[in-house]
Amino acid sequence: MKNIALWFLACTALTASEFALSDTDQSADDSSTVAVEFVTTEGSFELELYPESAPVTVNNFLEYVDQDFYEETVFHRVIPRFVIQGGGLGPQLNEKPTLPPIENESNNGLKNIQGAVAMARTDDPNSAAAQFFINLRHNPSLDANADGPGYTVFGKVSRGMDVIRKISQLPTTTVGALEDVPEQPVVITSVRRSGVDQVAEQNEFVEGEDYVVLKQRVATRNPDQIEVIEAFSYGCPYCYQLEAHVRVWEPTLDNDVDFHHFHAAWNDSMRLYAQAFFTARELGVLEQIHVPLFNALQAQQRQLTSPKMLAEFFTEHGVEQARFIEVFRSSAVQQHVAAAEERVAEYELSGVPQFIVNGKYRVDPVRAEGRKEMLDVVDYLIDKERELLKSSGSAGGR
Repeated sequence: MKNIALWFLACTALTASEFALSDTDQSADDSSTVAVEFVTTEGSFELELYPESAPVTVNNFLEYVDQDFYEETVFHRVIPRFVIQGGGLGPQLNEKPTLPPIENESNNGLKNIQGAVAMARTDDPNSAAAQFFINLRHNPSLDANADGPGYTVFGKVSRGMDVIRKISQLPTTTVGALEDVPEQPVVITSVRRSGVDQVAEQNEFVEGEDYVVLKQRVATRNPDQIEVIEAFSYGCPYCYQLEAHVRVWEPTLDNDVDFHHFHAAWNDSMRLYAQAFFTARELGVLEQIHVPLFNALQAQQRQLTSPKMLAEFFTEHGVEQARFIEVFRSSAVQQHVAAAEERVAEYELSGVPQFIVNGKYRVDPVRAEGRKEMLDVVDYLIDKERELLKSSGSAGGR
């Protein structure tokens, strides 16, 4: 992987007085600031950009914003009391191709104080492309000085510094050559200029074009709620990429929606992971295991291809190995896996990820024209079923 990491320079030589600095009131003489809103799996924040102080850098950054480049990238480096860095790698830590690098503008008088946003680069001053970082304190070693250029500051966090601090406190690990990687990926799910009206391109979705009506309705587990099932597999990289959007979307659901995951199974590897999924559910640890298992398989590329390897993984997360093996081999879990295979046929699944809404509708990424776009179709179908619920007094079942 090409090294686009932020070089730390002399950060370890900061004085005690520099450690104490927390000034966030730096202002630029810009009359044309631009605000950009970021939504992440840990919350949202807003950046205020200074196009007059750093015209090349801001124009470059906004080009990435307008191209949706930053969506589905991660904060891949988190160093408490220093910086959080992101904007160039996907959830699986794959590097995204960028526009050509830009010239350094660090002599604009703006400093790397707490909350300031700057461009990451290599030791070549003119190597910045897409990656950026947010300072968690004053880092004077990153500023331009008499010895040479620094790291170009082009804006600040204007709202949501609490989210930035939250991200900075996440536990980290080493993945391959990358250090200080959050154990649970912090995914950027949406980036847009603030104040720009978002006009819906489509207010109503069409049966057969945007979603499918199942040939036979499938019973839901609670007829008094609108059931939404995400069919997925831990071995599916596309499911993993969708998971970040689901984590942001799920808390927005109303109380009348019953959302849960369904691990599909139709081959040996899917059966193995389905068995792990239902084992976690039987043990009551699904919430603690779900995201870490996804991360281990997709981001960290761990080889968890046998019951023994899965037992070791569950042990890492507080489950006694003997207890895991007992439940993993239990008839209850075996029955769940068999039932999952039957549900695959009932839901008419030919791939994952897909959504089943109230046992009636199937939403796939091809018809919805994207994984994230599937959620828009699901929201539409939830509203559709909600109206039926009001008129009939029952949401599901058959």
